[in-house]
Amino acid sequence: MARKVLIVSTLEHGDDVLRAQVGEADTIKVVVPVVRQGVLDWLANDQRAFGRAERVAERTAEQLPGETVDAVAGEANIGLAIRDALATFPADEIVVAVRPDEEEGLVESIATDSAPQHSLEGVPVRYVVIRD
Repeated sequence: MARKVLIVSTLEHGDDVLRAQVGEADTIKVVVPVVRQGVLDWLANDQRAFGRAERVAERTAEQLPGETVDAVAGEANIGLAIRDALATFPADEIVVAVRPDEEEGLVESIATDSAPQHSLEGVPVRYVVIRD
């Protein structure tokens, strides 16, 4: 049965694991929060980090089965990134791919701490931890 799956990933190379989370018939939106940057860049809203996240989102989407409707960079705050995506993409499920706690940088750690744990707006949230 086809689902609408929102993939939110803080990883650059999680394609193999994410591929197993999505079926051929699924419709997908990929969001990469802008978390791979230093604290000063984060405070300055660094456009280079935003562009990098956008390229990672597009590359990730190309590697997934199913039909990708959008691949974008998102807010550094994962909760906000998910809410923004849900405003235009009524997902049936949210898959959040993160690195293990010990591999996260400061901005990424703050971003994952703010993420919803089990569901958001009635949509189930599933976490996948992937080593970089």
